[in-house]
Amino acid sequence: MGIDSRMSFLIGKHVILKVLEESDINESQWLGWFNDAERCTFNQHHYWPNNYEAQKQILQNAVSATKIQLGILDIQKDDSNICGVISLSNINLIHGSAEIGIMMDSETSKKPELFYESWKLILIHGFQELRLHKIYGGAMREEIYYSIERIFNFEKEGLLKEEVFKNGKYKDVIRFAVFADTVKYPEL
Repeated sequence: MGIDSRMSFLIGKHVILKVLEESDINESQWLGWFNDAERCTFNQHHYWPNNYEAQKQILQNAVSATKIQLGILDIQKDDSNICGVISLSNINLIHGSAEIGIMMDSETSKKPELFYESWKLILIHGFQELRLHKIYGGAMREEIYYSIERIFNFEKEGLLKEEVFKNGKYKDVIRFAVFADTVKYPEL
C-alpha cells in the first residue's frame, strides 16, 4: 500500500484510519462525495456545492481540540486513496462526550467490515485514549440505528421530530449513544 506510515493513526485488520492530507482531496473522490445527491440522501450534506477551496477548509479543521477527522483506507486495496472519513466532533472533555459521524464512498458502503471496524477503532480511541464517557450520534434511517445498536450496544436516547429538511420534506432523526462502561467491541 502506498501510504506514508507516519500518517497511519489507528490500524485494524481491514482498515487504516489515517491523518487527512491535501493529497486526499486530489487523489480520492472525497471532494465529490458532498456534491453527490444520492450519496447524501441520508445525511446533512449537499445543501451547498463543495469545491476544492471548501474541502481544503474542511481539511484544515480536521483535527482540533474539539474534533478528530480521519480518512478510512481499505487495507485490501493497493492504493492509498481514502474510501471514507470518520470523525469524533463536538469533543467536550469536561463532560466527557463527543459526536460520531462517518461518510463512505458507495463501493465501500457495501463492505460492512470496513464500516464496523472504522467505528470500533474510533470508539476505542474515544473511550480509552480520550477518556470520554459518552459517544453519541444520529441517523435518519432506522436500519443504521438498529445495526449500531446491535453491534456496539448503542441505546436510543430519543427521536428528534422533523429535525432535518432533506429532499423536500422534514425528516426525523434517531438520537443514540453508548457509554464507556456499556460499549461492546465486536470481533471482526
